[in-house]
Amino acid sequence: MRWICKDDIEERITQAWRTKSAQAKAALIAAPDASARKKILKQLASSDVWREFYETLPENLKKKCWYCEADDIRGDMPIDHFRPKNKVQEEPLHDGYWWLAFEWTNYRCACTFCNSRRNFDETQGGKACRFPLKNPESRAFKPEDEALLIEELPDFLDPFNPDDEKLLWFDSDGLPQPKPGANEDQKQKVENSIDIFHLHETRITRARNKIRIEVDHQVRKIRNGDGAHEAKLALRRMIRDTEKLSRAAVVYLSPHRDLHEIEEILKID
Repeated sequence: MRWICKDDIEERITQAWRTKSAQAKAALIAAPDASARKKILKQLASSDVWREFYETLPENLKKKCWYCEADDIRGDMPIDHFRPKNKVQEEPLHDGYWWLAFEWTNYRCACTFCNSRRNFDETQGGKACRFPLKNPESRAFKPEDEALLIEELPDFLDPFNPDDEKLLWFDSDGLPQPKPGANEDQKQKVENSIDIFHLHETRITRARNKIRIEVDHQVRKIRNGDGAHEAKLALRRMIRDTEKLSRAAVVYLSPHRDLHEIEEILKID
């Protein structure tokens, strides 16, 4: 999970894109029923709005999935509608947050493993149409429910929420877990996210474990005074938020804060 500053996105959005998205939203609002809306959402013109948004993003936000921080190891990076646009799995009578389909604040960059449901022998997961709330009684069902929408409390991690990134931790095998000392609400939020984003999938878990091994290797260099300068440079690179699995690197560096050099490196986290 990486934190994404909305300001970095908003300053790149053009008036041309805003106009196009507003026109697309107006067409949805004017549609007579759910069937007509779904047809609009399946049109190439709708996909063009989402594709052009992705192309507008600064390059540093395209390098990896905002949820799992993987790049090439888990496939393409489509636009995810944070609030699902077609239906909500937790609410069978919900038609989805269709009125947010062309609102950029509802977009997240997600790899196909995080965005789509996958079932393997060892693990199952993927967001699909999941959107659990901590307060389901406040769920918005239609555009007029603006006050309810503001009150919604998603019960899983959101890259736009600056408090969420540091709730996610990893064990010595690369498996995700809540951070040490997390309260019950925070634990539930992380546990939901592990399933929703398939964060426990085997390949991503092994990739995190490789990060742990590399972190330990570089830390030993610092402790032994053998190539310490190069080791510090390597670790600084690993924890940059544009690097693959940088959150895992931060987590695996944290137990070594007894070293002044590591404490200095982690100050940028």
